[in-house]
Amino acid sequence: MKQSSKNHELGTAALYCRLSRDDNLDTESNSISNQKKILQKAAGERGYSDTLFFVEDGITGTTMKRPGLQKMLQAIERGYIAAVFVKDLSRLGRNYIEVGRLTEEFFPAHDVRLVAVSDGVDSDEGENEFTPFKNIMNEYYARDISKKRKIVNKLKGNSGVPLSPPPYGYIKNPDDPRFWIIDREAAAVVRRIYQMALDGYGLAETAAALERDGICNPTYYWRSKGTNRGGLKSTVEPTKWGHTTIKKILTTQEYCGDIINFKTFSKSYKVKKRIETPEENRAVFLNVHEAIIDRPTWEKVQNLKKGTRRKRPTVTQEPSVFSGVLKCPECGGNLNFHFNQGNHDIKFFSCQNHNSGLRKCSRTHYIRVEFLEQVVLYEVNRLAHFANEYEDDFLKAIMGQSAKVADNDRARKQREPDVLLARDKELDVLFEKIYEDNVNQKISDARFAKMSQRYEQEQGENAKKIKALRLELKKSEGQRMDVDTFLATVRRYTNATQITRRMVAELIDHINVYHAEKKDGVTTQHITIYYNCIGAFAVPDRRKIPATQITMGTRKGVAVSYSPDKTA
Repeated sequence: MKQSSKNHELGTAALYCRLSRDDNLDTESNSISNQKKILQKAAGERGYSDTLFFVEDGITGTTMKRPGLQKMLQAIERGYIAAVFVKDLSRLGRNYIEVGRLTEEFFPAHDVRLVAVSDGVDSDEGENEFTPFKNIMNEYYARDISKKRKIVNKLKGNSGVPLSPPPYGYIKNPDDPRFWIIDREAAAVVRRIYQMALDGYGLAETAAALERDGICNPTYYWRSKGTNRGGLKSTVEPTKWGHTTIKKILTTQEYCGDIINFKTFSKSYKVKKRIETPEENRAVFLNVHEAIIDRPTWEKVQNLKKGTRRKRPTVTQEPSVFSGVLKCPECGGNLNFHFNQGNHDIKFFSCQNHNSGLRKCSRTHYIRVEFLEQVVLYEVNRLAHFANEYEDDFLKAIMGQSAKVADNDRARKQREPDVLLARDKELDVLFEKIYEDNVNQKISDARFAKMSQRYEQEQGENAKKIKALRLELKKSEGQRMDVDTFLATVRRYTNATQITRRMVAELIDHINVYHAEKKDGVTTQHITIYYNCIGAFAVPDRRKIPATQITMGTRKGVAVSYSPDKTA
């Protein structure tokens, strides 16, 4: 091989190796170890005894923001590198504009020799006219791979096969790696996190509790099990839990047993930033794998997280169990928790939009916490007695006369997706057949394009119908399951003597608090409790469920009486 006329004996040669998942299809020729052998030999033949390896393993060439590449470029800028050796130009990258900038501008400007062994490129032997075309073909390869992967992902994603790795709490099924099974150890942690959310714990409190008990965060847990997950490697302590990790676990619908595909997308194979897909464009498949969290619990946690909770007061350090639950029926805003500065035992709620200074709400909707606790406890006890003593009437009041119609409608919605899925599989077979016919020149390209477009359009329409039907089915099933769960939950609080966080979370969606009104010397406050699943529900007057008057003195000479809202 021709030796360079320049003296490079004292210079350092950078030997750059890169392997991506796509290149790894040809593991023997493109493996890191094979690249190292080739480059070390080539550098030695050209007189370079001082060599330095820069290695990227598992990183695509479509991005130039690769750690190894950036370190090598920084070393070149500092004058440490005299030559760069790569197996072929595609190792530098598959972006012909950026790779061209390196080969045509950056390396010559820093007097760096470039050798691409397999491509026969050596900048010391003069310019190679085919180098730009090789860069274009390298990028075309990346574009072609991206296109093929999108087609495969589309077929897999629309058939219910998960496109993402299993979340914390699941592992791949050894018998069928396409799907997931429960990881018992991690699932127990997930259930604990959801239970703490129901019990009123915040993200920081939950994270602190897990850390205190020495539970490894997901990153270190996967690492301890030998599971390789993408993304940045965590540098925090193994038992350190972040708020965002807890929040992500509490919002992951896959814990209900569902698969959600196409949650994000990228605008181009060159752009690695993922953009969130609108919910209506996602493919949702219900009850694909075993659930870690039952659906009513998951939905209740989502509702809890929607409410804006006031930060716990600095003096009492105890939030109210009603924080985030009380609503103003006039403006729709939340009622915020306060305590009297002169007497911290006096705790109350008032409308945030009245107290904000903007006066968006005309009234304070003031209510004492003690009074509210008495009212809610009274109504919960009445509801529990009604469910126990008059179960048939209770169920009839909840379900109504339309239960049979709802069951028939639900059965229809269960059948229709099956028919559409069968047609979707049939279209896949037809598509494969016309593809083979086109390859064998049995049908023309124009005919193939027309037929494939028609099949694809039909599949797209069917996917939208399936999604709509499943969303309706999810809603109806959720309502049915909620009724059963709600009845059992109500019975647990028979003869309850105090209000707890868990009681409020399990039973109550929100409470409307009206401003107290004074009439004929009597101050009365209307309150409406909206229960989970059944909404506002007025317990009928029955012999076994006596009604009592609730009155509490709020200040000297002033008493407030409770009255259920007439709209309940």
